[in-house]
Amino acid sequence: MNPMTDLGLRFVRRPGPGGRAANLAAFGATAVVALLVTFLIAGSLGLSQRSERIGWRSADKADPATAIGALNLDDDQRVDGRRLSVLDLAVLRPNELAPPPGLDHTPKPGEVFVSPEVAKHWSSLAKQYSVDKPTGVISDKGLSSPEEFIIIRGVQTIPADQHPQYVSSWNEKVWDSRMLGLLIAVAFGIILVLFPILSLVGQAAGVAAKRREHRLAALRLAGATRTQVLWLSAVEQAVLAAAGAVVGVVGYTVLSPLIAQIPLGGGRWYVGDITVRWWTVLVVLVAVPVLSVISALIGLGRVSITPLGVVRGQTRKGLSVLRIGLLVIGPVMLAYYGVQAALLPLLIAVGFAALAVRVVGPWAVQLVGKAMVKAANGPVTLLAGRRLVDDPKGAFRPVAALVLSGFVTGFISVFMPSGEDDPSFNDMRIGVALLLSLVFLTVAASTAAGAVGTALDQAAPARALRRSGVPLSVIERAARVAAVVPVVGVGLPVVGFGALCGLALSGGKMITEGSSGVLLLLGQVVAGLVLVTVAGAAGAPVLRKASAN
Repeated sequence: MNPMTDLGLRFVRRPGPGGRAANLAAFGATAVVALLVTFLIAGSLGLSQRSERIGWRSADKADPATAIGALNLDDDQRVDGRRLSVLDLAVLRPNELAPPPGLDHTPKPGEVFVSPEVAKHWSSLAKQYSVDKPTGVISDKGLSSPEEFIIIRGVQTIPADQHPQYVSSWNEKVWDSRMLGLLIAVAFGIILVLFPILSLVGQAAGVAAKRREHRLAALRLAGATRTQVLWLSAVEQAVLAAAGAVVGVVGYTVLSPLIAQIPLGGGRWYVGDITVRWWTVLVVLVAVPVLSVISALIGLGRVSITPLGVVRGQTRKGLSVLRIGLLVIGPVMLAYYGVQAALLPLLIAVGFAALAVRVVGPWAVQLVGKAMVKAANGPVTLLAGRRLVDDPKGAFRPVAALVLSGFVTGFISVFMPSGEDDPSFNDMRIGVALLLSLVFLTVAASTAAGAVGTALDQAAPARALRRSGVPLSVIERAARVAAVVPVVGVGLPVVGFGALCGLALSGGKMITEGSSGVLLLLGQVVAGLVLVTVAGAAGAPVLRKASAN
């Protein structure tokens, strides 16, 4: 075995002082990343499968002169308070094609097929449809959801004034309009949650950056080559990330029956729709560790090049004000392409806006830190400000996911319509709640890992301060202030920037009705402050132990 590989495995087994907490934090954060990535992939594939079963109902591309059938959908009826869809189907010419999915034969005039849920309520519908007993029950191969309320009945003809849809096959591969709308919303949701997830990946990889920097710098000074140092770090990070990825995939598999209860797209899901595929497992088990290792190696660039600078504690260069120019591009793209309704450019624009927040964040933290140093009237504010100025990237990293969640909340606060009876609005509300849940889970994991990472990062300076006579209480208060200030000073403006991007996309129109948008924003602020406070309290014991003489 390669000596550096063996040494990397040894570091995982015996991480040294503070290393166990760092490894656990990195392992947990990676497991959450793997779970979320698996959920996003499986959910997108699940929408595709649901659409394949019912897409033929939305088919409307056939020529009326050659079409084999005509359809007319009425979804304004109600059964015990539930929306009932009635699909009239008329066969226009004889054919030997396979029947519609879920039916044992193509309905003839007067025949009625119903979903299992409608069959339970047929006694109240029999008189209305003049049929004592349904011709058949639609199987799950023809339903979007086990809770779907639908009747498919055969009719002789459909009047032209009802604007029938013409089909050339009962098994056309057509996207259902509702599922297509959900998939577009999922695409936006993935873009919005992508950067918090990537921040969590970076947090998992850099949770013990300082500890690893000094250890690897010592190896470099002892004669290890750059390649050996990078390989050692890659092995250590890959083992932790692979273990976390396995736990994340297993966790999703265990939770999938609960995830199937989410009533999105008209009802809960069939578990088979969101069951993880073998290739999905392979993608997650490869992609998550690879991203984690890349993040770790990027963070160690300074060690591999200037190990002496790490040991001497040289300060990083200041950040350029030019970064703020990136904030203009996203809203401009959203305003321009929002009018044209061009999906791919809009997705790129949302991603660019979120990326701009991630890039500008450290510069804003450095700016806030300089203001704190100038206005400091005590040791706590001075120490916290110096921490932000000296290492703005390190100070922003633990709260990056939290700040990005502010962008997500600000963005979607513009799109919160009411419309109790509108299925699309119901999907939007459930989708917003689901997106916020994913973001909150990401933020919670990132903040928890960040608390450990920050404590380990500050161990050496805190140890030096304690030796020079600074009380531990002052050091801990300065650490808490340095954690809260970026959230307030940077996070609140980012919430406004997210709302601005949402308005740019909607053409300046507030789609939100009532106070739901304001409550959403207030909830984001409160949740953010609570998370940072809890994380600070959790990181205090780690800092106290790591900085002990």
